[in-house]
Amino acid sequence: MKRYAEGTTVSVQNSRGEITGILTKHGCTHFATGSTPEGDTIQFVLGGKQFRMFIAKPTADSMYERDRSRYSYPNNVDWEAKAEQEWKRRWRAHVLLIKAKLEFIEGGDTTLEQEFLPYALMKDGRTVGELINAGGLPLLESGK
Repeated sequence: MKRYAEGTTVSVQNSRGEITGILTKHGCTHFATGSTPEGDTIQFVLGGKQFRMFIAKPTADSMYERDRSRYSYPNNVDWEAKAEQEWKRRWRAHVLLIKAKLEFIEGGDTTLEQEFLPYALMKDGRTVGELINAGGLPLLESGK
């Protein structure tokens, strides 16, 4: 089964611009992006609250590890090109994610806090999602 936006030709820059436009349309007052070799960060203020999303940048090695079993001759695959394509796909998926969340909020089906809680910035600079993943906010596990 194909993943969402697999094979997209939309550039990362265009997806970034689209996200900026979507957030602005929904009342975003501040917006910033940052890039590292590991990925890109989107940070914004919406409804008076700060949020940060991280989009991990795939590498040729990570794509090889993930997808090599799909190919009869994985050593003949251009893994750099696969990583670049996956990078574009991840940005397109974030466009869809943000757009859908904001549409549900605008329609009154949910709230900003419910939809963006994992991305909410804490006073120590971490997101709620990062805090949970680090074990700093333990969740109740099934059967315990």
